[in-house]
Amino acid sequence: MYEIGSLIIIGVLAQWIAWRLRVPAILPLILAGILIGPAWEWYSGHRLLSPRFDSEAGTGLFPGNLLYSFVSLSIGLILFEGGLTLKLKEIRGMADSILRLTTYGAFTTTIVAGLAAHFIMGLSWQIAFLFSTLIVVTGPTVIAPIMRQINVKRQVATVLKWESIIIDPVGAFLAVLFYNFIVAYYDPEATVYNSLIKFFQSGLVGIGLGFVLGHLLFILISRFYVPRFLLNIVTLGFVVGAFLISDTIAHESGLLTTVVMGAYLANREVPFLHDILDFKESLTLLLISLLFILLSANMTVDQIALVLNQESLYVFLIVVFLARPLGVFWSLSTSDLTWRDKAFISWVGPRGIVAAGVASLFGIELAEQNVAYAEYITPLVFLIVLGTVLLNATLAGFLAHKLKVSLPKGSGVLIFGASEGSRQLAHSLIDSGREVILVSSNRAECDIAEENNLTAVHAQLNSDELDSRLDFTDIGYVLALTGNDEDNFYLLNNYRNRKGIRGAYRLVTRKEIQLQRYSKEALFGHYVSYLLFNRAARNFGAVNAIELVDPDDLPELIERLREERAIPLYLRCTEYGDITFVPANDDRPLSVSAGDTLYYIGEPLGDLNENSARQLTREVEA
Repeated sequence: MYEIGSLIIIGVLAQWIAWRLRVPAILPLILAGILIGPAWEWYSGHRLLSPRFDSEAGTGLFPGNLLYSFVSLSIGLILFEGGLTLKLKEIRGMADSILRLTTYGAFTTTIVAGLAAHFIMGLSWQIAFLFSTLIVVTGPTVIAPIMRQINVKRQVATVLKWESIIIDPVGAFLAVLFYNFIVAYYDPEATVYNSLIKFFQSGLVGIGLGFVLGHLLFILISRFYVPRFLLNIVTLGFVVGAFLISDTIAHESGLLTTVVMGAYLANREVPFLHDILDFKESLTLLLISLLFILLSANMTVDQIALVLNQESLYVFLIVVFLARPLGVFWSLSTSDLTWRDKAFISWVGPRGIVAAGVASLFGIELAEQNVAYAEYITPLVFLIVLGTVLLNATLAGFLAHKLKVSLPKGSGVLIFGASEGSRQLAHSLIDSGREVILVSSNRAECDIAEENNLTAVHAQLNSDELDSRLDFTDIGYVLALTGNDEDNFYLLNNYRNRKGIRGAYRLVTRKEIQLQRYSKEALFGHYVSYLLFNRAARNFGAVNAIELVDPDDLPELIERLREERAIPLYLRCTEYGDITFVPANDDRPLSVSAGDTLYYIGEPLGDLNENSARQLTREVEA
């Protein structure tokens, strides 16, 4: 009892310390596990906490292999929560890049790391490539905390998030395949052919069962067969049952089943999905805390000593500075990402709980079968996990700034109204690297927005539940672009003083147009009412951009756009990526530098003076 209670308390404290120090929680969690496990054993001769039950000493938590059963099931629940965040509309134009990164990238890491482990550390070919398959995974448990600390372009963040969730079951499958090869090599009754059959069987069962059970769970929730107060625990029980059924049919297929189930639900209209997400996030946080402490505490002093040498350091450096960049640049060679984006993705490759959990399981099992060099698996993988997380936690923000892939904190945009003008503005902001959420009480507008791969929330604008349905984590700007002046005023008054909001704006009102006096929060131009805003969007059908050569010519350029009934929208700072929305009040000065970009709804301007501005290619078409 005391060990379980202490484990939970230590996990919570480590999470809190990670929040205070602004580092991924995996760092204090692993260090806490090492401290109460192998470090205390080295100091005093016994452990403060022993994950595996020792029958002679009568201490420990999990008898036999139950520790790894708990680890496997917990990882399945973690991946289900990750799958719930995989919305297909996020990867508009990036699906090919993510697919290549999780295949070509994984293949490159496997080959390079396997060769390094064999030739530098002298491991057998079997163990070397088992190690390399274990470290192809990144994992949402470490990517998400790092991405919360730094704010990078939407395309980069999306690629990293999708890779981290999809690569986990892929990496686990590869590790299982090589593990079965090793068993077949040392067991005369096993064959490589059987190992391949098991591998493909696990993949087919995982995907097929994930879709079937995901749809069944969707029916149970959407038809209200489950009351709301039981929704979270019923979902939990259903996911656990799906994992067990899948793993019973095909060994190690449960992870893929849970990911597919989560992704299926994420892309359907599931009632109260935000309730399930909130519950699963809290559960995932607790499971991650327990798992990292248990697995690091389970290591021995002798295991740690095996990797405290130059050879292990060389392997680590090759994995970080050769295998990952090679895989990323090869995988993304045909993508639209810039070399700066690829360089940053190359750096952000921390390994997570799947690598640590599966390595602990296979390391112990192969060591018990007296397989040569099996004792290196667990400590070497933990070295990669701890080292990559430490490097990314300390340097990812610095490199994001230097590579110019970061955005200012609070760069997301919340737009109330999903009319044609709002949708064109949203597309342009997304192409500029912003996260954009559209909110509208008009179901038809939301449907059109979602058909155009935009994130849209259908809700009453004065609803008490609206806040619970919106994620304000990185929202910095609120735009009220509805056709009702009263709604626009209400929304601004409700959201302008929220923490993290850098600006709240609205369309001009009829009264402002009549009096020719405009508030500092009024947008775009003294004539840009709701009707004219959307009429221009329909007539012009595009958002265009002009690069400013001489910042002093900006007022004249905006005046010319307004004369042609075009609508200036916002300025984007080239150096920092920040945005400034164009106000209706001409007396409000705009800070602008050479090279900044002005976005507007309208046709490309002809006969521009090349010494003052350059027309860029069309940005967004209707």
